[in-house]
Amino acid sequence: MDISHNLNLCEDTMNHFKFLLVAPAALGLMAPIATIADTAFTSTTTLGGSAYFTTGSVDAGTGDANEELYSQYRVNLSSNSSFTGEDNLKVGLKVGNASGPLDSMDNATGAGSAAGGALSMSTLFYSFPVSDLSVTFGPLLAQDDVLAATTSAYSDEFRLGSMPFSAAGSEKGPGVAVSYATDNGVVASASFVAADGADSTKGINTDTGNDVTTVTLGYDGDGFGGGLIIASNDGDVGTDGYDTFGGGIYYSPESFPATFSVAYDTKDPETGADETDLFIGVDYEVGPGTLSAAWNSTEVDDNSENTDITGFEVSYSYSINDGVTVTPGIFMVDDGEGEEDTGVVVETAFSF
Repeated sequence: MDISHNLNLCEDTMNHFKFLLVAPAALGLMAPIATIADTAFTSTTTLGGSAYFTTGSVDAGTGDANEELYSQYRVNLSSNSSFTGEDNLKVGLKVGNASGPLDSMDNATGAGSAAGGALSMSTLFYSFPVSDLSVTFGPLLAQDDVLAATTSAYSDEFRLGSMPFSAAGSEKGPGVAVSYATDNGVVASASFVAADGADSTKGINTDTGNDVTTVTLGYDGDGFGGGLIIASNDGDVGTDGYDTFGGGIYYSPESFPATFSVAYDTKDPETGADETDLFIGVDYEVGPGTLSAAWNSTEVDDNSENTDITGFEVSYSYSINDGVTVTPGIFMVDDGEGEEDTGVVVETAFSF
């Protein structure tokens, strides 16, 4: 055996010996990381999330530019922590890439989320009880985060939804809210959100920032209920000011497994035309899932029929297991220009 072979053998032996010395040290360094992962959150903190795969094709009625089959996503992450057993700190994150016709789907990214795959904070507020009241405040509260009144029991998981003005949730920022519920079903809430409250040059409740106030009153009975919602944006910045008033009722008869919802909403903006929206929705249990159908009509008081929008949808939602739900459906919505958008969509929702 030559000298070079012996040298190579010795070098290999030394490398194996070094690995045996380094491996326990590496495992020792990983152990604290595993321990931190187990104790990073308190025992009263729960983590959860949801992921949505939205796949479909939309015929925009004005050509074939948007007719191709495509797929987009949205992911929500949230944590809830209690420090007294009755309070709750809620933290929410979101990420998604929805754009084009599918961004109007309820579970797509939409205008209120982060498009283009950018992770962003969606919710950050703290709630605690004071006697019979529930108080909520935080630096990132949405206009529709605290609405005690239920104006519709429709699933709202596909394309159409009720209360597009009074419960739009388009404003977010520092806010405070109070809600109240009685044993006999009467509920009420009031909230104040400063849409520009995170801006040091505009501030909270000033003449240089937009603030929205929302008040609700409702009744939740056994199989039926309804409510009223009033919202007002002071419009101190630009042309965003408006006043809204809306109401709705829902009913679930005992004779068959269905829920009927009817809602009416109005908007009086500081600039532009008044708008009204009528919504009718039905959820009916069929086989292993729920068949949903809805119709809505939005009228714009500008003496032009082209700006009025009418929509219709039918979907069927069924659970494959406790964490996966698939919802195929179709919708037809006027685009406000005399054309009709028709979409065929399948949404897959994962809860984890």
